[in-house]
Amino acid sequence: MPNAWCGAICAMWVIATAGHADHGKSTLVERLTGMTPTLGSAWTKLPSGRMVELVDLPAAATLTGICPVSAVLLVVAADSGWMPQSSEHLAALHALGIRQGLLVVTRSDLADPLPTLRRARAELAGTSLAEAEPVVVSGLTGEGIAELRHALDRLADRMPLPDPAAAVRLWVDETAGTVVTGTLPVGTLHTGDELVVAPTGRRVRIESLESLGQPMTAVTGAGRVAMKVDGINPRRMRRGQALVALNSWRFVSVIDVRLKMLDKSGMPARELVLHIGSAGIPAHVRHLGPSVARLTLRSPLPLRIGDSGLLHDPQRHLVVAGVTVLDILPPDLRLGGAMVERAVELSKRDITTDGMQELRRRGMVRRSDLVAMGCTVPRAPSVGEWLFDPDRFQKLRQSLLEAVREYAARHPEDPAMPKPVAAQVLGLPDRRLVEPLARASRGLGVRMLGGRLVLGPRDALEKLIDDLAMEPFAAPEQPRLNELGLTAKRLNAAVARGMLIRLADGVYLRPDAIDLAKAVLTELPETFTVAQVRTALRTSRRVAVPLLELLDARGVTERLDASQRRLRKGRRS
Repeated sequence: MPNAWCGAICAMWVIATAGHADHGKSTLVERLTGMTPTLGSAWTKLPSGRMVELVDLPAAATLTGICPVSAVLLVVAADSGWMPQSSEHLAALHALGIRQGLLVVTRSDLADPLPTLRRARAELAGTSLAEAEPVVVSGLTGEGIAELRHALDRLADRMPLPDPAAAVRLWVDETAGTVVTGTLPVGTLHTGDELVVAPTGRRVRIESLESLGQPMTAVTGAGRVAMKVDGINPRRMRRGQALVALNSWRFVSVIDVRLKMLDKSGMPARELVLHIGSAGIPAHVRHLGPSVARLTLRSPLPLRIGDSGLLHDPQRHLVVAGVTVLDILPPDLRLGGAMVERAVELSKRDITTDGMQELRRRGMVRRSDLVAMGCTVPRAPSVGEWLFDPDRFQKLRQSLLEAVREYAARHPEDPAMPKPVAAQVLGLPDRRLVEPLARASRGLGVRMLGGRLVLGPRDALEKLIDDLAMEPFAAPEQPRLNELGLTAKRLNAAVARGMLIRLADGVYLRPDAIDLAKAVLTELPETFTVAQVRTALRTSRRVAVPLLELLDARGVTERLDASQRRLRKGRRS
């Protein structure tokens, strides 16, 4: 990178060139900017003082140049007229929905530009560029260049300002060792920033930045950027990869899209190529309805709702359709009728980054997924990372109550509902949601007991567990168990769930009694008897004997003779 002034550059306007090969695009850019394009672009200051950068890639790579930008110079030569590649590029621009642009007729010194201008305007009619302002120029003589510069200013007036705080995604279109080049549409890059390489997931650090031919400490989109990165194998970097901000993107390979059909014969091919950013990825197309489809990509991409791309048929060398991403985390369609319902829902969907709308649509969603979709994060009921649509949250609470009630009716001997069963019945994506949902449902009578869900006020088992919390070694005798209505089957089920431990027939304690006993034994003399243990634990021989036998088996204590025990070495602290 050349040694020059080092600083930060503010937002500017980036416009791509398009049009048939050898129609004078590069000559036009050189005449307009006074420089030969470097790293795929050249730049100039407009009469208003704005800086504009022109992305000028070879005609064969035009799709790579236009996909990341929102405005274009469509160039047609007066002496050659409208050509097949002119039509191909216009079809791509229309499919991408690019509305901001200029129609530039070049080589006006070689032929009368009016016939070409009329034909070109007729071709643009009915496309997204129908309102493109026409300008006639000669790259050789310079005629019309001044008017073109003013037209570029008028075009910039209509272009939205890029957001410097947006999440960074730079599509790579050129690599040279550890230096990568691409167009940064929005966001800001700084030297020292860490980025993630999509789709590999490898982290890299920006060592240096260059924009407008100058070393920079920070670059704000939109603009062409060359940066040297550390932590990457140069042989593995290639066009079509992207460098993205940490924790802001998902690399997805299944997406639902809206189609803007261009090919009048429909889309007979199911295997096409998706062009988005600088990437060209083979994609399997599954039609869901007349204007919506599911794409399964051979390689994952960092995508967001609203991203635009092209479907290209490599066999026919034809842009078949434009695509707009509707969903980067679509649902499974294997259930009966799911595809028809999905097609209807997608056909009615607005493209929006309103997080509340997306939350209502899904019912529940992770915060990080909303960020990855490019949506705002709304204020809504939340459980950990998960946000809930308020209506859906209330319905889930009611559904949980009904599910626990039905489970208890079917399992009277063991009425507590396991969390995995509750998650499955409610269709929750994560079983860890069950417990906080149960806490939010206490007002309905749902409670957690030993990691399971129960209904109503404290039952007999809970009373027993609460009693043992006060007197941890006062194992209830059979009359008390009978009074509580706790059968051996119910008690053994509690043992299986880890709510109690069984020392002997009819002798039950809480699991934490073991650790409590260890702590008490460390306060006794080096050797001790059952009687001493019984006194220290304030319990009976009925509990002390099987408790010590359990501690012997676990290697906590060792028996010395018929009456003496001690803690094993290393256990006293």
